[in-house]
Amino acid sequence: MIKIAMIGAGSVVFSKNLTGDILGYPEFRDATFSYMDIDAERLEVGANLCRKVAATLGANPRIEATQDRKQALQGADFVINMVQIGGFDSTLVDFEIPRKYGLNFTIADTTGPGGFFRALRTFPMLSGLCRDMEEVCPRAVLLNYSNPMSMNMHTITRTSGIRAVGLCHSVQGTLNQIMGYIGEDPAEVAFICAGINHMAFYLRLEKDGVDLYPRLFAAMRDPEIYKTNKVRFEMMKLLGHFVTESSEHNAEYNPYFIPRGPEIIDRYAVPIDEYLRRCDGIVDEFERMRSFSRSDEPMAVHRSHEYGSTIIHSIVTGTPSVVYGNMPNRGAIANLPADAIAEAPTLVDRSGFQFTTVGALPPQLVGYMQPHIVQQELFIRAALEGRRDHVYQAAMFDPLTAATLTLDKIVELCDELIAAHGDLLPRLDAPTLVPASGKQFGVVDPRELRASWDAAQVKNSSDAIADWHVLGPFFGAGTGTPGLNEPTPLESDGPGPGPLDIHRLFESNGKTVGWKAAAAAKTGFVDLGVHFGNHDNAIAYGYAELESIHARDAVLKCGSDDGIKVWLNGVEILAHDLHRGFNIDSEQAAVHLAAGINRILVKVNNYRHGWGFGLSISKPNF
Repeated sequence: MIKIAMIGAGSVVFSKNLTGDILGYPEFRDATFSYMDIDAERLEVGANLCRKVAATLGANPRIEATQDRKQALQGADFVINMVQIGGFDSTLVDFEIPRKYGLNFTIADTTGPGGFFRALRTFPMLSGLCRDMEEVCPRAVLLNYSNPMSMNMHTITRTSGIRAVGLCHSVQGTLNQIMGYIGEDPAEVAFICAGINHMAFYLRLEKDGVDLYPRLFAAMRDPEIYKTNKVRFEMMKLLGHFVTESSEHNAEYNPYFIPRGPEIIDRYAVPIDEYLRRCDGIVDEFERMRSFSRSDEPMAVHRSHEYGSTIIHSIVTGTPSVVYGNMPNRGAIANLPADAIAEAPTLVDRSGFQFTTVGALPPQLVGYMQPHIVQQELFIRAALEGRRDHVYQAAMFDPLTAATLTLDKIVELCDELIAAHGDLLPRLDAPTLVPASGKQFGVVDPRELRASWDAAQVKNSSDAIADWHVLGPFFGAGTGTPGLNEPTPLESDGPGPGPLDIHRLFESNGKTVGWKAAAAAKTGFVDLGVHFGNHDNAIAYGYAELESIHARDAVLKCGSDDGIKVWLNGVEILAHDLHRGFNIDSEQAAVHLAAGINRILVKVNNYRHGWGFGLSISKPNF
C-alpha cells in the first residue's frame, strides 16, 4: 500500500482536506500517512483531525506524526509540501516594511517583494527537502502546494532531479465561477488554459463547439456580475481573455490599480492587506480546530477540488487524467522561455505527468506575464549564486514596485527586507559591482509588528457584534453561485420584525439543518467555513440580537466573503452581491435602533473557498 508524506501538516485544514480526498478513493483506504511539522502542537492537531476524517469515511489508514523530516520521507511514494516559512510574523514584515515606502499589497504571495522574499525564505527548506528525498525516497513524486508557486518550482527543479509538479486550484475554481456567470455547467464546457501560475488565461471556452466568450463579455456588462470581479473584468476588456487568479491577486500584478491612489482602489474594490486579514482568520481558526480535534464530535468530510488526490490515483492505478500543473515549460507554450515555470494542461498516468502542447499564446498575454517570469528567474539566480543585486533587479522589474518607487528606494527597500528577515534567507553576499544602499538596518522584532497589527484590528472592530447564531448551508437551483435573492426555506415567510425561532429546523439538499451558536473573531469575522465547511455556491445566514436602552440613530458597518444582505427588525438595510474578501467596514448604512431588542439578520452567499461575515454598530454617544 502507498505511503504519503505531508510536509507542513500543521496547515491543519489543508492537510485534513487532502487526506479526505485521498481516502475517498477505495484503493487508498489502508494507505500510510506520515504527517510532519516542526510545530509539535500543530502537528498533533493536524494528525487528530485526519484521524477524524478517516473515521468519518470508514477508512483504516496508518497515521504517523513526526517532527523528523527524514523519518516522514522514509519509504514515501508521494510527498506533499505545504510549508510556509516564517508564518504570519514574516508575512507582516513583507507588508509593513514596504508600507513605510508607500508600497501596499493585497496578498503578496506570488510576485513582487512579498513573493520573492517569501521564496527566498522557503529556498533553504525546500532545497533541503529535495536533498532528503534524493537520499531516502528518490522515486517519490513531490506535489508542491506552497506559494509562490513558480519560484518554489524553480527551487525544486533547479536544485534536484526529483519528479515534481506544482498544484493550484485557481484554474478549476475560476472556471466554476465564470460559468456561473453565464449559467453553464463547468463539466459540460471544453476549455484550454495556459500561462504562468496565477496569471494563466482561458484561451478557449466552448460548449458543443460554440465559443462562450461572447456570453462572458455580455455578462460583464451586468453591473451585478461586474462588481463581483472588477479587476479581472477590466483586464479582460483589454486583453480579451479572463485570467485565473482572483481580482485581489491580480490587482497587485500590474501598475493599473494600487499605484493610482485611493479613488481607483475604492472604485475597483481592491482589498489592501487582504492576506493579513486572512492570516488573522487562520490563527483564530486554529484555536477552534485545536478544541475540535480533542472532542468526540465527528468530522464532516467534503471532497475538495484540489488536484492532488487525482494525480496520486492516476499514477498508482494508471487511470489517465488531465489536470493543470506547474512545471518547466520545455516548449509546451511556444513563446515562453523553455525554463520558465508554466501552468498548462497536464496529462497524468502511470508514467507520471507531462504537459500537453499548447502552442503560442497571444502576445498581449505574454506581455502581462513577462515581467513576472523575469522576476522568477532573478529569484532563483539570487538564491543559487548569493547575488543580492538580483534581488534589487527582481524588485526593479515588478510592475507594482516600479510604478511606486524610485530606483534608489527600491534598493533601500530590499536592503531593509534582507536585514529584517535575517537568517531565514540564504546568504546573499556574493561580490558584485552593483552597490547596496549603504544604510544599516536591523532584524525586526515580529512581536512588535504583531502587537501593532492586532491593536489596529481590535480598534477597527471594537463595535463588532460578537455573539451570533448561524444557519446553513443552502444551495441554489442552478449550477452557479446563488444570488442574494435566491429563495430559501428560512425566507418563505419573510424576515419579519419579530424574533427568529433559533430552534426551528430546515431541509437543505436532502439534509436537516439548524441554527448553531457562533462567536466572531477579534476582527469581527464569523467564519462560516468553521461551522459548515467551505461550500462553493452556497448560502448561509447569521442572526443576532442587540439591545439599545434608548431609541437612537447609529452607523451599521459590515463586510463579507462574498455577498451580503442585511435586515434590521425585518427591514432590508443593504445588499451587495459580489465576490470579495472580508473587511468589516466594506459597507455602511445609517440605521435607527429601536428601544429594546433589535434583531439583525444577515444573508451571505459564497462563490468559492472560504466564506463568512462581520457586522458592527456604532456605540451610543450618551
